Amino acid sequence: MNKLGTTRRTFASAAMLAPLASLLTAQGSTKKSFTFHGKVESIDASSKSMTVDGDKVEGWMDAMSMKYAVENADVFKRVKVGDTIEATVYDGDYKLYKVHVVKSSKK
Repeated sequence: MNKLGTTRRTFASAAMLAPLASLLTAQGSTKKSFTFHGKVESIDASSKSMTVDGDKVEGWMDAMSMKYAVENADVFKRVKVGDTIEATVYDGDYKLYKVHVVKSSKK
């Protein structure tokens, strides 16, 4: 095989493994996960973040309004200000993973 073919194959392999590596690094296989609930107060899609008035997550964080990074920018296609969300968070990490809208239980 020529040098160009080897380079292309190496690049393609690295490109396929990069998302998996970043996922494992971001979440850490030994980090404890928690379920996060809160109400979206503002969205900043350009910085991949949202401000959420979050409920207390026992063992992770007290209830507070805070700006959080969001793992997947596709969430901004589904979530809007005022929505109640649920997400996964990890010990020592202030990014929201697997964000989805839930029906509010408040009446």
